[in-house]
Amino acid sequence: MGQGQWQVIKENFGEKEYLDGNYYRLRQKADDEYELTILKGGVCGEPIYHPRILLKETGNLLTPISLYDNYETPVVSLRYEDDPERLTEALQNVMQQFISAKEL
Repeated sequence: MGQGQWQVIKENFGEKEYLDGNYYRLRQKADDEYELTILKGGVCGEPIYHPRILLKETGNLLTPISLYDNYETPVVSLRYEDDPERLTEALQNVMQQFISAKEL
């Protein structure tokens, strides 16, 4: 899924960047696990996930592990096993937002 987009994101994003009113963060959690996050600032300056997606890269395969979004009401917390289609679609949307934010 979206391997070309994923490579563009890995090459152009760092730990945390402020673009178009949001913070975009790409963080490596383990050798093959990453966190892809769009953060909004809360009223007290706290980071609010909109969303945070944990994903695993296995060779040319990119698989979402979980999604957490505490900007939405009610808060969304999903694991891949619970709703793989929704998580896969969310990952595609977030990757597109990352690419659009830098106009890549």
